[in-house]
Amino acid sequence: MRKYAQQILAIAVSIAALFAGARPSHAIDFYEIQIYDTDTAPVGHLTLELHSNTTTTATGQLAKSQMDVYQVHETVEGTYGVLRWLEVGQYFCTAKLSNGDYEYSGSRTKVHFGIPQTFEWQVQFGGNIELDYMRHAAEENPLTLELRPIAGANYKKFRLVTDFAFIDPFSGPGAHRGMQFDPSGMLVYKLNDWLSPAVEYYGDMGSIQPLAKVQEQQHFIVPALNFDFIPQLELNLGVGIGVTRASNGIFLKSIVGWTF
Repeated sequence: MRKYAQQILAIAVSIAALFAGARPSHAIDFYEIQIYDTDTAPVGHLTLELHSNTTTTATGQLAKSQMDVYQVHETVEGTYGVLRWLEVGQYFCTAKLSNGDYEYSGSRTKVHFGIPQTFEWQVQFGGNIELDYMRHAAEENPLTLELRPIAGANYKKFRLVTDFAFIDPFSGPGAHRGMQFDPSGMLVYKLNDWLSPAVEYYGDMGSIQPLAKVQEQQHFIVPALNFDFIPQLELNLGVGIGVTRASNGIFLKSIVGWTF
């Protein structure tokens, strides 16, 4: 038992250690606020998800420049299980602007995998490769490649997952600033068969060299609820609370999914 606790603690500490670094960062992805785990869609099955995210408040000039208050971002994601450990997916992103206009924002393509295990490992590993091709009006850096290593571990009724997203912009202002780093993670507790409360974390630390000052980075803590009423249904609800000047605000998020 002690080994499990030490490994989960080590993963959490690895995220916290990165915060010590001292150019402004961009902003977290309000089209898709989600933690990737190491599991994948069932082979031969299609999963459709609707991601709905909106920023309700932003306080201070820096936060308002990073967070689009009152915009509603709706993203439809289709994922298909190719192998037991491999899935492919496509996103279609839209946004309802604060002036009431509704616009198509762009698309994304992903390959998501979990590393197959031939025996029972205490920590599971996986990854996600994503190509984003968004409209210039929607994203400052419209064409980007994301590489996201994933690690997860279980301890009794708890599950800890960490995502380390490295983003390389091919066009836009960020193309000349080098690789960007967006860490995220979640700690989930399985309360019963149908409810799993969680604490999620999302961050944008900007370019790796050099890292922005902490108050210029975005860091959000998100209390969330996961409902498991039936196996085919996915339902995630959360409230994001910013903890730095660049993320001084609140957003609401939801994910509704169905596996066919």
